[in-house]
Amino acid sequence: CTNCGATSTPLWRRSPEDELLCNACGLYQKLHNAPRPKTLRPNSARKEIREETAVRLVCSNCSTTTTPLWRRDGEGAPLCNACGLYLKLHHEKRPLSMKSDTIKKRQR
Repeated sequence: CTNCGATSTPLWRRSPEDELLCNACGLYQKLHNAPRPKTLRPNSARKEIREETAVRLVCSNCSTTTTPLWRRDGEGAPLCNACGLYLKLHHEKRPLSMKSDTIKKRQR
C-alpha cells in the first residue's frame, strides 16, 4: 500500500492518483476524501492487543483462560462466559464439576 505500507489485504484498491492502496486505506479515502492517517493501527495490531489482554484474564470461579466472552460478578471479578451465565441464572457460583475444556457452539 502506498499510504500505510501494508503488504497483504483482502482487496487492493486504487487512489484518485491511481496508486495502489490496501482495502482499509482505499475505503477511508473513498469515505473521507482524504488519505488514511498513519496513526490508525491496522486491524492485525488491534487483534494482537485483544488476544494479549484475553490471555491474562483468568476466571475467578473455574480458573479458565479461554472463553468467547468475559463477564464480571457482583464484586467485579472476571468470569468466563459459562460461569457468568450460570451466576446470572442461578444466583450462585457454577460448580467446578461442570467445567469443560471445550467451547460448544449453538445449533441455529
